Amino acid sequence: MYDIPKLLFADDKGVIYDHPTLKMTVRSENLETVPYELEMEAVPPKTKLNFLEDTLPLAYNPEKAGMEVFKSGHAVYIEPPEGYLRLYLPAYKKRKKVMFENRKYTPIGWMNETFVSPIINVDKIPDKNREATGNKFHGFLKSFKKKNAFVKYLLRNSGLYHTKNEEIRLPVDKDSMQADSREFTEILSHYSEVADKPVLNIDYDDFSVSNREIDFAQLLKGIIYLKKNNEKLSITLSSYLQNIETLKMFTDVGADCINVKMISTNTETNRIFNKENNTNNVYKSLQALHKQNILKSLTLYTMPGLTDRESETESLRDFLSTFDINLLLLRNLKADPDRIFFSENLKTEDIKGLKNVIKLIKKKMKNLKIGYFNRHKEQFLIEYGMPDFKKRK
Repeated sequence: MYDIPKLLFADDKGVIYDHPTLKMTVRSENLETVPYELEMEAVPPKTKLNFLEDTLPLAYNPEKAGMEVFKSGHAVYIEPPEGYLRLYLPAYKKRKKVMFENRKYTPIGWMNETFVSPIINVDKIPDKNREATGNKFHGFLKSFKKKNAFVKYLLRNSGLYHTKNEEIRLPVDKDSMQADSREFTEILSHYSEVADKPVLNIDYDDFSVSNREIDFAQLLKGIIYLKKNNEKLSITLSSYLQNIETLKMFTDVGADCINVKMISTNTETNRIFNKENNTNNVYKSLQALHKQNILKSLTLYTMPGLTDRESETESLRDFLSTFDINLLLLRNLKADPDRIFFSENLKTEDIKGLKNVIKLIKKKMKNLKIGYFNRHKEQFLIEYGMPDFKKRK
């Protein structure tokens, strides 16, 4: 019998223990199972352990060779740090009929004197120098004396530039668009001096009603200036690609990359979980980029038991091939799994497993790069060899 991690559970105060005999279990869709030892990785340092109140962990009892509900504690989970993808969900029973808040629920156990989880590293983790860029930039912003609306906005939202991959994420809203073109370019030009591979990720929420009234004129004017005077800065537009006019505005001024965000490339699945997200709009937008010299990436928000269904896998492969996607970014969907799998409209299908899906995609699409972080234009097509599926001894 292969080694199985011990069950972790929490008491009412949140103190976490490992059980002396019971083993951890995991969930995919509505199926609970026992994880293989080789599917487990050591949990990265500084990862916080959390517990779910009003839950009963599902455990494997080796003596009885069966599953059982552990009634003397609460289920424990983690949220994987950036760069890591979960392969399974935590297995537990709810005491009440409630939906938990949206988080990246991931199981965790105890094995060989360390915390382990069914996760894989899907991208090269940036070094400490990249992460330190945010601190350098923060110091510059705090010492900036001139009046600048963009500086004020960034200081109020410092998490937007304290990133691991030298990326400033700029959510499009009425607050962020208060700056004029000079204020944008002055600050972004300095960021390009501080960062080695600077990325400006313009994050546009197509579904926000207020965003439909946004005036992009000053930002677009700033991008035109930056493209002429700053070749170092890489500019990405991230959106759900529901508005082809907005897309055209940014491609016309020279955006380097278009990133489409999706939970599923399957039209039927999108209808179930997000009726506003019209897959046909995504198709039309990507078709409009045909023959344009623009890099394309897909950020896929994954859920074990959904993303690795047979129909989802086939749809994803066709989508990546049809629209010549250069980079597939794999992220963990923040959601209570019950919101997904208790849907009456979701058909029962074979589950391939996320590892197998990634292997299949890599095999079928030799030129596709896979990762987690948004990339600089110069690094977009670099093969980092991630994820690494070599068998561990």
